[in-house]
Amino acid sequence: MENRKTQIINLASSLIRKKGYSSFSYDEISKHFGVTKASIHYHFEKKEDLGLAVLDQLNRGLISFKSSIQQSSQSIEEKLIQYCADQSRRFAEYDICPTSSLQADYELLPESMKIKLQEISEFELSIIDDIFAKGTGDPAINTRALAITVLSAIKGALQYNRAMHVDFIPDIMYGINRLLKN
Repeated sequence: MENRKTQIINLASSLIRKKGYSSFSYDEISKHFGVTKASIHYHFEKKEDLGLAVLDQLNRGLISFKSSIQQSSQSIEEKLIQYCADQSRRFAEYDICPTSSLQADYELLPESMKIKLQEISEFELSIIDDIFAKGTGDPAINTRALAITVLSAIKGALQYNRAMHVDFIPDIMYGINRLLKN
């Protein structure tokens, strides 16, 4: 059984994926658990502290993913499919990526969260860049540009999923695989 602190972080992460950082409150969290706001403040004095805990959770997930694929002999396509599966299993259908949600709220975030979000965004990008760099072996290919394109496509697909209630990820992966083969 999860402890209350972990439950609060998980709920906050879920709320961020559904509504964004600026749209949820401690009142909403306390009502969900049937406790007072003071008991939420006991674990996280400020919403910023809770936001940083969510970012730490996201970072740990990316570290775990990176370590699982670092020594893998899978193809680029298989690693990207694994990335999509790994990330999407962390959230419910029609949620958006928590990193993307926080990026959308960037100007509203406290400075400490902006800094951490920038670090996580760069780390996520470097993971995908690394997949391409190790998979292509061609120094003439701008693997960072490919990584940005792929991340943008995947995260954009999640936005379309949400708005249209259709799973676009298989189509995005098909399109990415077609582009990689050319």
